[in-house]
Amino acid sequence: MVDAVVSFVVERLGELLIEQVVFLRGVRDEVTWLRNKLDMMSCFLKDAEEKQDGDHRVRKWISDVRDVAYDAEDIIDNFILKVEEGEGTPKKMGLKDCLKKYFCICSKRASLVEQANLYGIGKEINTLKKRLEEIQRNREIFNIRDINDGREGSDRTNERLNQLRRETPYGDNELVVGFQEDAAKLESELVKEVKHRRVISIVGMGGLGKTTIARKLYNNNCLRDKFDCCAWVSVSKDYKIQDLLLRTIKSFERPTRKEEFELLEKMKELDDLETQLRKYLEGRRYLVVVDDVWDVNAWASLRRAFPDNKNGSMVIMTTRNKTVAEHCDERPYVYELPFLKEEESWELFCKKAFPTYDEVGDKKIFCPPTLEGLAREMVSKCRGLPLALVVLGGVLHRKHPDEWSKLKDQIWRHVTEESDNVKYILELSFNDLPHHLKSCFLYLGLFPEDYEIDAERLCWLWEAEGFIKLDEEPFEMAYLQQLIDRSLILVSERNWRRIVKCRVHDLLRDLAIRKSKELNFLHIYDGTHHSQLTRNSRRLASHCGFKRFVSLDHSDMRLRTLLFFNCENESNDFEIAQLQPLCMKLRLLRVLNLEELSFRGSRETGEVRLLDEIGKLIHLRYLGLRGTEINQLSPSIGNLHALQTLELSYDSDPIQLPDEIRNAKQLRRLVGVFKWPFPVDNLTELRTLRGVVVEDQMEFEPTGLINLRELCVRIEGRDKRITLDSIGGLRSLQALHLAVDLGDSGLFPALQPLSHCQNLIQMRLEVEGAWKLPAKVHQFLPNLKYLLIKSKSLTEDPFPVLEKLPNLTVLELQNYRGPKLVCSAKGFPQLEILEVYGSSYGELEVEEGGMPTLKGFTMSGFNLSDNSERLRSIPDPPFIDDEVWPY
Repeated sequence: MVDAVVSFVVERLGELLIEQVVFLRGVRDEVTWLRNKLDMMSCFLKDAEEKQDGDHRVRKWISDVRDVAYDAEDIIDNFILKVEEGEGTPKKMGLKDCLKKYFCICSKRASLVEQANLYGIGKEINTLKKRLEEIQRNREIFNIRDINDGREGSDRTNERLNQLRRETPYGDNELVVGFQEDAAKLESELVKEVKHRRVISIVGMGGLGKTTIARKLYNNNCLRDKFDCCAWVSVSKDYKIQDLLLRTIKSFERPTRKEEFELLEKMKELDDLETQLRKYLEGRRYLVVVDDVWDVNAWASLRRAFPDNKNGSMVIMTTRNKTVAEHCDERPYVYELPFLKEEESWELFCKKAFPTYDEVGDKKIFCPPTLEGLAREMVSKCRGLPLALVVLGGVLHRKHPDEWSKLKDQIWRHVTEESDNVKYILELSFNDLPHHLKSCFLYLGLFPEDYEIDAERLCWLWEAEGFIKLDEEPFEMAYLQQLIDRSLILVSERNWRRIVKCRVHDLLRDLAIRKSKELNFLHIYDGTHHSQLTRNSRRLASHCGFKRFVSLDHSDMRLRTLLFFNCENESNDFEIAQLQPLCMKLRLLRVLNLEELSFRGSRETGEVRLLDEIGKLIHLRYLGLRGTEINQLSPSIGNLHALQTLELSYDSDPIQLPDEIRNAKQLRRLVGVFKWPFPVDNLTELRTLRGVVVEDQMEFEPTGLINLRELCVRIEGRDKRITLDSIGGLRSLQALHLAVDLGDSGLFPALQPLSHCQNLIQMRLEVEGAWKLPAKVHQFLPNLKYLLIKSKSLTEDPFPVLEKLPNLTVLELQNYRGPKLVCSAKGFPQLEILEVYGSSYGELEVEEGGMPTLKGFTMSGFNLSDNSERLRSIPDPPFIDDEVWPY
């Protein structure tokens, strides 16, 4: 993981050399040397981290490299502070002034203080040079090999995995609980009469029981009897294909004669082993379990030796990575194994915690009544993870009941200390992550236990931290999806295909916190003595609200990230001025989230104005003010040249943005409720603009918003002719939310200008006042895929118009008051989801041949016509939430 820290600093040093070239003359060579040296050392870090558990000297070496990287980052950010502030020089300096000031071209006018600043960075880097040279010597002394040297680490990993499989208590048949429904579903797939070889994959996080259920299926004699031969092979994270093939052959053939065994052992060539296995399986209907597959290549290497005999041979694969499962075959069946249900969890726990008690009445396992409440509370924290339940039961079985209450608050520490298996099994998933995903995973430790994380905001935070490269921003959700596919993040809420909320299992959160402490990656302040802040804290979450944190001394802290949680219990008796010390002392902050801190407004005006001092945080990339009651921004917001995301409340009165917002040229997201007009001409990086309130025309130069993809506008220009000409010039626009209050005029804006938005695929229309849907929508918006229309005054059937949209996939119609909706025989050719909610009862008719691809359907306030009965068999679609629409 340290390689990720070092890589990030190397990248920052590279950016510094490019962006601050004017100010680095005289020390450029030192900065370049530091970048190159750290880059070279990062090549050895992965191998070193694999060795550190068994060697305290290596741990010390890794810690030294990390500390130098962090110190280098501090030097960079403090230097930029000096450059930006200019030590009292007016902000608006031309290039000539910069040259005079920082190069000392006009030495007579350059102060000694300014020269000291320049030489200061050189002196600091020289200090780091000496430390790095010593670290380099220590690497040679510690004999830290190159990443590619030897397979000792891999061999140890495989040996440890095999040992775990032999020892894991959940593998015992008498402890198998649950999975009856899952086993039945999988068995029904395995006995299907299919022609081709088929791969059935069982996917889930470490410790969920994938191997257990695979073993349950494999040992089912009724199932095995349907196959000519069966084999089991464990792949593991680090494997040799020759070894896999040899073990598979032995598992199938089970050689009994010494000669056969010796012949197999002599086969070292890959082609020979593949030929031997194919020859044995030719013509046979086989069942093989390929357990614990970590990457696609492992199965790709084996599949050549497994012939498709066109007789229904089956392969059961277990993996933690859904991507591996989905790419293993042309016809994969992927089964995501669920967590145990509440009563199944309780039964499994009791079998381990109270193994000597007999069954009592209808209860399968007896638990002393005095312990049941406390035990169930701890069982619920396991969230249905079998491995955690078994280990917890074993821990409590060895403890006197009087000690149970003491274990409750630090349950995971006791579980991991009592069982290396839990720690090791979960760390395998973490160690398998690429370094950019390791940072994303560790970041989850900042959030409180059981916290439902806003998926979109999480990705914005990752980007602000530098984990997601700016040029990869369109694919930011892909990072989240990769962690989900690897079973490290759980999806708790979806909106059609979009992830809305997610969470992390408490054991994985504990792993993230433990690893983060080792790496000085993040800290949590909960107000207790053991969570006291340190000078070297980089990222910090206050889990005890705002007041207690602001009362601390922050003068020597190097924080880059500050998040506040559990603020809802604090009384609203603190003022916005209490933020001032934070802004003055935490100058290196990149992320500041004050969400739900409800500041007290002015007694005279009720105004809650963001402090001028916020402009001191020039490194700030993410500023979260949602729920803070802030209703006026300071002009100093324009000093935040690095700001990427500004998020304010969604449900407040409109805020007038200061003209200085145009100086925040890196702004990518502006979210809140904003009164138009405000300058957007310089915001060329803006991707998302939500909450613009327009009382007249929304006119702007579209070329200033060349990257805008999402726009949410509320038009309150009653009785005025509103045009969408400027919006129609947004060539990159993908999603448009348009809310219009027509008053009594009925002057609905013409949609024709949107025909120039060729990338527009998502649209939401909310209309107050009488209006009629334009007849040529399908010509203006041919690429539209998602459409929501919400209007109580729409009384004429919109289907004859909407059904002509050639690519429409999702349609939601709310508050429709017309008597009937009719879809013609060829209407809605691509529609998959239809939701209709009427304000008065009407009839829905779909002629034969209409909506041929419909997969989800729900309605309220309508009856189906006699010839539309087929719609009753179509299931309800996934929930579509107004709060997060469009997609």
